[in-house]
Amino acid sequence: MLSRLAARLDTSGAKKKMHAFREGWPAKTRTDIRFFDTGVTQYRYREQGAGPTIVFAADPPVTLEMYDALIETFAQRFRVIVVEMPAMGFSAARESYGFAFRESADDLAAFLKGVAGEGAVLAFSCAAGMAAVDVAARHPTLVSALALIQTTGWEGFQRWRAARDPKKILARPFLGQIAMRKMGPKRAPDWFRLATGNRAMVEPFCQCAAETLSHGAGWPLASAYQRYLAPGPSPVGRPRQPILVLWGKADRSHGPDAPADAKTLGDDVRVVEIAHIGHFGDLEDTPLAFRLITEWLDERVS
Repeated sequence: MLSRLAARLDTSGAKKKMHAFREGWPAKTRTDIRFFDTGVTQYRYREQGAGPTIVFAADPPVTLEMYDALIETFAQRFRVIVVEMPAMGFSAARESYGFAFRESADDLAAFLKGVAGEGAVLAFSCAAGMAAVDVAARHPTLVSALALIQTTGWEGFQRWRAARDPKKILARPFLGQIAMRKMGPKRAPDWFRLATGNRAMVEPFCQCAAETLSHGAGWPLASAYQRYLAPGPSPVGRPRQPILVLWGKADRSHGPDAPADAKTLGDDVRVVEIAHIGHFGDLEDTPLAFRLITEWLDERVS
């Protein structure tokens, strides 16, 4: 398949990247940076705290460097893990990784098994949240509950992808990958201005993305659009675990039907809509996210 071949543009040079990320700047930005290799992806993650495990997934082009306040807040109660998705940020993936949805979910399951252990709460963001849902359905012992941020249903993400790529540039193999490499640093500020509700966070997001992209952080949006969010029937499993979705209404990248679509993720889904936050709700108002997630867990899981 042409899209599979094109995706190799975003995983080429994996061996050199892995060494550079493990030994260079990406390993030294915070004292709690760690790496875990599944054989497909060398995941970069942070870990602090003790207690029940909660795992967040950084939403690119946001990287681990933006999670200081979140980790400090959630570590009051949890063992907090924040991980960058395969080929995103500084989680370098080998050429064997093809960005397809199920292989992405399976590789994340391998990371969770090796690092988080069983019974974790998955607090993934955006499209990564669908992988969390699928892991919960197909690897139920790994997941006790899902507390997702700005995750809608499969159809909702198909509409979102189309709206974010109206000229279908990123949807075209090879052209999309090459275009994203050139325009990624310019696209990031526009994305943050569009999607962020807490305007005070726009400049910190932009500054962090500019720095990390300059150090080689991955943001292979074209491969994700072509492979992970490939058009067609939903590949997402249906979990039995309870699901909380925090939905920022100030996110202008999604249409009005997205919160309702989120309710299709499972049989036990609660969607909490919040007026003043946007796409990055866990980072835009961390104290509120902490309160909503912990209160819901106390009610539903304990």
